[in-house]
Amino acid sequence: MPLTLPKAFQQMAAVAAKDLRSELRTRFALNSLAMVVVVTVGVLVYAVREEVRVPVGVASGMLWVSMFFTSVTGLGRTFVSEEERGTVLLLRLTTSAIPVYFGKLLVNLLLAIGTNLMVGLLYLFLSTNVSLGSPFALLVVLLLCSIGFAASLTIVSAIIARSSSKSALFPVLCFPILLPLMVLGIDLLGRAFAGAALGVMAAPLLLLFLYAVLVVVASYILFDFLWKE
Repeated sequence: MPLTLPKAFQQMAAVAAKDLRSELRTRFALNSLAMVVVVTVGVLVYAVREEVRVPVGVASGMLWVSMFFTSVTGLGRTFVSEEERGTVLLLRLTTSAIPVYFGKLLVNLLLAIGTNLMVGLLYLFLSTNVSLGSPFALLVVLLLCSIGFAASLTIVSAIIARSSSKSALFPVLCFPILLPLMVLGIDLLGRAFAGAALGVMAAPLLLLFLYAVLVVVASYILFDFLWKE
């Protein structure tokens, strides 16, 4: 029986709700992620504490490193956790491939936005020697980077889920997929710290958005094959 659009949305919402309930029930992953955020940001800020004024390029690079490590830590286990708990077979029997992918993507998107906003706020709060020229531009960049992280790391998690060497395979796959996001993200963060207007940043912001859309479309095509293997 073909999957109708209302049924697909219902299944997607069910998958997302299941994952959110699981995270909130144990809170182990959330607590670990919060610790990673605090430690990563704290160490980077402490490393440049003697600087009177941190250059824009250094500030954007430090914020990007914080976002990268916390996102990879928090979003990389989306499908791996299903395999470890032994629930993936039940998910295959009850849910179609596409709702599973978009349900997982939705959870990762919410987690990425929350994590990156937390990283940004903590970084600005602790960094007394960093000046932010355009707060609204920084917010837009953080949101678009969060979409890119969620889209990329969701499909990488699906690819490595049944691999026997997940830890080794994960960074190998992450680097080429996240490379465009890294180049655009660091550049846009630097412009936001420098106080550039959104109009001036329109072209790279559009590229960042198109990157996320391209990854989602490619993942949509690829995931159906992964799910049926």
